Amino acid sequence: MAEASALLLIVTFVGCKLKSVQISNPSELAIALLVALAAVVPLPLYWQEKGRTDLRDAAMTIPWALLLAVVLPFSVDVAARLNLPLWDERFARLDQVLGISVPSITIWASHNWLGHLANRSYPLLIPLLPIAFFGPALTGKVEHAQGFLISNLTAFAVGVPAFAFFPAVGPWYGYHFAARPDQLLCQSQLLALRLPGAYAFQPAGIVCFPSFHVVWAILCARALWAFRPLRIPVAVLSGMIILSTMTTGWHYFSDVLAGIAIACLSIAVAKAIYHHSRRQSMGRPELRCWELRRPVIRARWLRS
Repeated sequence: MAEASALLLIVTFVGCKLKSVQISNPSELAIALLVALAAVVPLPLYWQEKGRTDLRDAAMTIPWALLLAVVLPFSVDVAARLNLPLWDERFARLDQVLGISVPSITIWASHNWLGHLANRSYPLLIPLLPIAFFGPALTGKVEHAQGFLISNLTAFAVGVPAFAFFPAVGPWYGYHFAARPDQLLCQSQLLALRLPGAYAFQPAGIVCFPSFHVVWAILCARALWAFRPLRIPVAVLSGMIILSTMTTGWHYFSDVLAGIAIACLSIAVAKAIYHHSRRQSMGRPELRCWELRRPVIRARWLRS
């Protein structure tokens, strides 16, 4: 994790320099991060003193998550500054080839109770994210806490380059239907990033392809799967959030498919890394298995 974070810091710093992404008050940001880290670092130390390695290892994800939460948004702005051609028209045509029309879905949602419910679920991802992270991290669910952290890092490693090479504004831009004020704000932020000259960093939800709403909805469901009573409600909520990406007109169907693919890949990578690290920490099981079987083999040889 340390190597990945160091690489991320280097890439982000170089990218900001090359693409003239300026950070206003970087010292204040650094101080705020250090204060936050100082506040949470004692928690794993406390569990280490108590001998609770599960709670310690789960809590150790919190400092790393704070660091990534500060650094990762800069990579999105750097990706947008590559200024490659917009893909809105092509995404709209691809949706039509797949038999999906986002304008038709938004009209259906405006006249259907399920559509209204889906639309209201779209902003619920904001509180769901910290719940999905802090829930496992504070209760000793090591696999789910570490998995959520690693899968998010993997999703950004794949999703940000995809956004850089296939930038898009949103369905209202590709289908040419009326946009809401918040969608027009998102459009103006993305187009401002694509202008030449220096750009003062400001966090904004400008990624259209792939849909990180879809990615995070799936990753949150995976993280909270550790709590059996929450499985059904979280699965329903995550499904509604995924549906809302199109009922609200924020994303193309192509964005949704890409988000699902990246989420599945990220979960698989996180699971493989977690089990690999566990095997390393426990030693080489194949040697222990050989040691257990060797006396039996010798006994059979003696009897023969």
